[in-house]
Amino acid sequence: MKDELGRLGPDDKRLKDVRRIVGRDYYSVDWYALDVGPEDGEIAAKFRWGGAPDDDPLTPYFTVSYAGIEYDALDMGLGEFSVHFLLWILEQFKNHKNLTLLLDEPDAYLPPIGVERLLSRLLTICQKRGWRMVISTHSEEMISSAVDHGAFLLLRMGAGGSTDAFHSQDDPTIADTLLARPPIERVLFVEDESAWYLCRALLDQSDRMLYKTTSLVWGDGNGYMTPLRSSLPRPPVPELTFAVVPDGDQREEMSDAPIAGRWPLHFLPSRDDPDELFRTLKDDPAALADALGVDEAELQRKLDDLEGEDSHDWVNLLGEAYGRPHVLTVLAASWARTHADESATFAALVRAGV
Repeated sequence: MKDELGRLGPDDKRLKDVRRIVGRDYYSVDWYALDVGPEDGEIAAKFRWGGAPDDDPLTPYFTVSYAGIEYDALDMGLGEFSVHFLLWILEQFKNHKNLTLLLDEPDAYLPPIGVERLLSRLLTICQKRGWRMVISTHSEEMISSAVDHGAFLLLRMGAGGSTDAFHSQDDPTIADTLLARPPIERVLFVEDESAWYLCRALLDQSDRMLYKTTSLVWGDGNGYMTPLRSSLPRPPVPELTFAVVPDGDQREEMSDAPIAGRWPLHFLPSRDDPDELFRTLKDDPAALADALGVDEAELQRKLDDLEGEDSHDWVNLLGEAYGRPHVLTVLAASWARTHADESATFAALVRAGV
């Protein structure tokens, strides 16, 4: 029967796609549309790919040759078959314009590496054809990629049965509860608690994946950093990287010049310590009050009380008033957000690891 109908595809582009997604270097792939449909009218309607009621229902059929073995759709696993089937369907609509492609768990039977490849190919097809695409998924690979591209929408059941929607462009952290934390790739040693919060905020501001794959350790000042850097070996091909990160006010006392066979040193931004940077945020009490979630007039009275305090005590006393972890998180995030260039420069140094 397939010989009577003739080969439907795939063309060279789709052949390359299916090879890449499935992970098999097929010798040949042939797609057909068999003029065989279900007798039940309601079911048959789902096989009219053009959408017109007078179209004949068509059944997809595939044959492939791989590693000297020829087999067809009936012998394929679900993952392999679903890739051929999805791309076969898309070919039925290749001449249609202004389509919205709705896909429910298209990655369900694919290994993680195939998921990323599938998403990449689908995006390319939709962009070239001017289509829109909406995917529902539980795949960490797809969710992570969508968040990175500002294209993730989280739906939650709200009060009274309503559906609430949250977009990653408004909050890049909304998918964190759905994703396993990626493996730690690097460890940074900082001076103290304030430096820990600032370093974390700088990375989060500029590169969320860098932030997620970095572990921070704080000590009691910078005294331990030079001995640590001198004694911690750096193998040729490390599985985990390290760096020491002193405060910016140590630029005259320490050097970030590379040392052969040793881990790098990266200063935090500016020539001030983190507490001094945090205290500069008092100059915009309205923004600080909004970030802390407190009344502006109340915060202004507190800032007046703290006038004249050194930066370390200023941070400590503000933390006593509004909760230390909350205050340090807000101060660090606010400074990083208002100093995006410095954040990006620091993140680039950490990412390079030299």
